[in-house]
Amino acid sequence: MSKPISFFIALLLIPVFIRIYAAMHTVHAVNSCPIKHLAIIMDGNRRWAKQRKLMSSVGHKQGAETVKTLVKFCLSRKIEIVSVYAFSLENYNRSPEEVQAIFDIIIDHTETSLPSFIEQGIRVRFIGATKTAPAHVQDSIARIESSTSHCSKLLLNVLFCYGGRQEILQAIEHIIDDVKQGKLTEAPTEEIFKTYLWTSALPDPDLIIRTGGVQRLSGFLTYQTTYSELYFTDRLWPDLTIQDLEHAVETYNLRSRNFGK
Repeated sequence: MSKPISFFIALLLIPVFIRIYAAMHTVHAVNSCPIKHLAIIMDGNRRWAKQRKLMSSVGHKQGAETVKTLVKFCLSRKIEIVSVYAFSLENYNRSPEEVQAIFDIIIDHTETSLPSFIEQGIRVRFIGATKTAPAHVQDSIARIESSTSHCSKLLLNVLFCYGGRQEILQAIEHIIDDVKQGKLTEAPTEEIFKTYLWTSALPDPDLIIRTGGVQRLSGFLTYQTTYSELYFTDRLWPDLTIQDLEHAVETYNLRSRNFGK
């Protein structure tokens, strides 16, 4: 066979080889459970600011902006629920100045975003021991929740003054009270126990993403995360992108969830 003919045949076979190679290296999704509830541990605001020699409050402000990226992603993916860890009960151990700054940023950013949230159909709910916050913060929370209560496209849960262990302990306290008052006459089932949690009306998270390179849950939805898929990234929260979120979801889709079966 002459060299020109051999070269011509080789050119014709290139697309065939490309398709075979692609088929051999294509990884198909195995997860049949689409994400309904996405949960985020927003870690790295202070380190982001420190790297830039800025005050920690600047990092928290930038982190609040990243929530817009998260919301945009959830809407585009038709994810129904997203929960973000905004302030833990342990965060009260920080300086009063930083605690106050975090409160102000969370409330100011949420109130400023209200028109956009309402327009996009985003309901905002604060979950946690919110009564521990100052009165003016509680008033803002009530106003935000009331203003978005009719929205149904996306539920944005802000875990605020939240602690997983504290949530469980409070549920037990309420169960004991109900037993004493005769409202509960038998040992609660798992489903009944869930109704005593701050997250009573929510399904458990399908995927939890933690930024900042730390690989632990830090009291985040302690009871609810038994079968949640975990994804950790070194990216600091203020730097998180749509592409980072896409990669986390793609990783989730490649996992097989059998819930112990």
